[in-house]
Amino acid sequence: MKFRRPLMCAIVLSTSLTTPLALAQTAQIHHEVSLGISDIKDADDKFLGVGYRYYFDTVNMATQPWAISPYLQRANNASVNYFAIDDLNSINIDGEWFYSDTLIVRGRYGRISDERNLSDVTQQRVGISLSTFANDHWEYGAGIDLFDIEEAFYAYDDPTTRYKADDNELSFSIFARYTSFGGTAKSFTPGWDIAMKGTHFDDEFSIEIDADYYLKPNWSVGVAALYENHDGYSSENLVELGTNYWFNPYSSLRFGLGYDTDDGDLGSITLLGTFRF
Repeated sequence: MKFRRPLMCAIVLSTSLTTPLALAQTAQIHHEVSLGISDIKDADDKFLGVGYRYYFDTVNMATQPWAISPYLQRANNASVNYFAIDDLNSINIDGEWFYSDTLIVRGRYGRISDERNLSDVTQQRVGISLSTFANDHWEYGAGIDLFDIEEAFYAYDDPTTRYKADDNELSFSIFARYTSFGGTAKSFTPGWDIAMKGTHFDDEFSIEIDADYYLKPNWSVGVAALYENHDGYSSENLVELGTNYWFNPYSSLRFGLGYDTDDGDLGSITLLGTFRF
């Protein structure tokens, strides 16, 4: 059993007594909190998600695009995220370490549990990715994830386990990222941040592309595309347009709408709030 990743949304309120760009000159960040609520397409279930990230290195919000300043400044960090949909609960723990430009190590652990009246499914994942910077603009690398899936089914009138199965799967991925800003820009120039990833899991293959164009340090517009091939018999295609606006260096709102090209209707809604301090 495979779990789809739900999209988060949030509502953010922010006020400021000075201009956002003036605040950015002195803003120094170590903490990041995300919050989301949403309706999932074709379901009555509600989504609630929260996340926290700690930056071990001080992030300075200045002339670089604010959303990706931690990445451009190579800030080591760790995060924990939780979401729930009806009977499904998920927790993910991630870490990112920059060993100069030679080696970037990303580790992750995730656990998803789906508990229902007659069945319990638990999926655990452990993964690692290694990458390097070819220059100030290009990063490329590869990753591997091990999935452990446990399924238990119960008889309707018997609380004891009727059937139990364990399965292990490996996932392989390659990825690249391009930013036109570099890590040492002294003034802002509009430009791109583009991430690409290909993943093979079981008999499925997926391609993800996420491209954002920054018009200002605090405002970007972008497009995300996902293609999934299910064992050669079916596929899923999703394209989402969105925007990310920072009211000041401490709070932002990201909004997006996705179109399902297979079904020909609305495929996703994203509304994500982020707070930094």
